[in-house]
Amino acid sequence: MKNVIPVVTAVLLGLAVVFAVSKTLRKSEEVKEQKQTVLIATGEIGEGEVILDGRVGEKEVPVSMVPKNAIDHTNRAFTFNQKTRRLIAKGDYILYSDIELDESKSRALGDGQWGVPVTFHDGVLLRMLKPGDDIAIVGTFVYNDQIKLGKDVDSETKTVSKTVTTVIYPRVSILEISGSTVLLSMPPQQAIALTAIQRRARLYPLLRKKDDDTSLNRKDDGKFEDSALVDMIKGLTNITISAEPEEIQEKTIPAEIKEK
Repeated sequence: MKNVIPVVTAVLLGLAVVFAVSKTLRKSEEVKEQKQTVLIATGEIGEGEVILDGRVGEKEVPVSMVPKNAIDHTNRAFTFNQKTRRLIAKGDYILYSDIELDESKSRALGDGQWGVPVTFHDGVLLRMLKPGDDIAIVGTFVYNDQIKLGKDVDSETKTVSKTVTTVIYPRVSILEISGSTVLLSMPPQQAIALTAIQRRARLYPLLRKKDDDTSLNRKDDGKFEDSALVDMIKGLTNITISAEPEEIQEKTIPAEIKEK
């Protein structure tokens, strides 16, 4: 009987440890469950209707609750201008099986358009944007300018390198976003030009209001050269910092007051 008690105690302790470890693992799994952002309908879409951007929204749900064939938000552009196979109620998930989807990215391109990937020097703004947003593309690059050293026609020239920032494309619409790179739909010649430009210039995206028809001529917005920074400070008064800031001087008690 004496030998049975230690055995029973050991078994009970073992079961308690197993239960505690199992409970801890379950809690850990619940905390670490990842979430996925999928597409939903923001308004009713009838059977056979074309899916418009304004009818597509996003919803973040736990991975374990994501319906089969749900469309991830990164594939949002693939749903545009596609026809539905059934009526999709407001708030319903949009599934691959719900639409006549051509998974080729070329489906999202306009007629006579080519898709061109563009990588931006600073893609922070892109994290706030989504496919369908309009942006302007601004570029900063260095070019060589020839400056005459005299007033005569035959005067010698000097080559000076200058840095300039200007508008490359006033308005383009984003088809897809991946990190700091976007996919754009452009006419062939413009796509070729932009491919060459991004090899020489640092490109930056600027958000535009949707379908804003102002400032569509890139020459209207001018250019900014680094030399303009020097012009900005001409005539300004230099600011100096005293050894003892005024705030401290005001709070310092005069010696004669201390003596009293």
